[in-house]
Amino acid sequence: MNCGSPSDNASKKAQILGLVDTYLRTYTTSNLLLDISNNLIIPKYTNLDNKVLSLQTAAATYTANPDATNLTLVRNAWTETYLAYKQIEWAYFGPANIPNNVYLYLDSFSRAFPIDPTSIESKITSNLAPNGLRVDGLDAVEYLLFKDNVSTTNTAFADVNRRTYLTKLIQDIKNQTGLLTFQWDKSRSSSFYFSFTNAGKGSRDYPNTKDGLTEITNQMVFFCNTIVDIKIAEPSGLRATNLGVKDITKVETPYANLSLDSLLQSLQGFSDIGEAGFYKFLGLRSETVVPRLKEQIRVTTASVTSLKSKYGTFQNAITTGNSDVELMLTEFKKLRILISTEVISSLGGTIGVSSNDGD
Repeated sequence: MNCGSPSDNASKKAQILGLVDTYLRTYTTSNLLLDISNNLIIPKYTNLDNKVLSLQTAAATYTANPDATNLTLVRNAWTETYLAYKQIEWAYFGPANIPNNVYLYLDSFSRAFPIDPTSIESKITSNLAPNGLRVDGLDAVEYLLFKDNVSTTNTAFADVNRRTYLTKLIQDIKNQTGLLTFQWDKSRSSSFYFSFTNAGKGSRDYPNTKDGLTEITNQMVFFCNTIVDIKIAEPSGLRATNLGVKDITKVETPYANLSLDSLLQSLQGFSDIGEAGFYKFLGLRSETVVPRLKEQIRVTTASVTSLKSKYGTFQNAITTGNSDVELMLTEFKKLRILISTEVISSLGGTIGVSSNDGD
């Protein structure tokens, strides 16, 4: 059987390499930043802003008539808002994290946990605004809506100060999600959208093209660190500094019991980054890393789902099944190692460092 001459095979190989090279040059770093901005970050922030608006409406209905039906509706609206945020929590840069609160950045309400219930109750008693450390944000709303049973919660909201505090809390959140969408609004030439997508092309924040890519990869690594060290190991007593001491009060959403759901949405966020263009960009630079990254996200997701199925809540898992928590933590650690070493190495980068290598 004639399989063709060596020269024919060489020619075909050259053609394939040529096509790959053309594709590589066509789907540039700039293309990736545009796709992630247009197809991921902006839609996610818009969705989050809409969810907060729905939460605001539900809260207004509830505070006007605090009964069981309206409490269920406002609790559901909070849950949808919280999980919507978790899908985009990894994007902790730009307007989501600006020093000196330039944009009233997202951090001021999303990372308030663990909250300070004593201070919250003191502010409510004194009819003070929800300003200050650990007294505001989505976690403070959770505390007000979920900490007690339906009857006790409804009775508590007979207090006008409590209703006022909840209303102001959600208004603050709405102000900030509105600012996020405003600062990413591509109809405004001075928006952060143009600073990010024009990396290496006169951007005030990203002088080099690779700086934008490094921002994305750094955020992925830093968020993995947060998940591993703070969200899982800290309450489970599995962090070296814990000395094995568990503290289930440190889990996320201790009242709504959504810690495991939060982890699932965070993993969905990583998948969303990939599907928005990162898999394509990375795949052109490594034939093996993308399949393994997808598989590790899948396996890690399965480990969370298994824990949820077996124990229901993260608190229960920590209390009665910490060995299973360790298994889940191991999968997250594998994901962190894969991203922080092979993914970044394939892209020619270093965590926290960028250089201008063009597109």
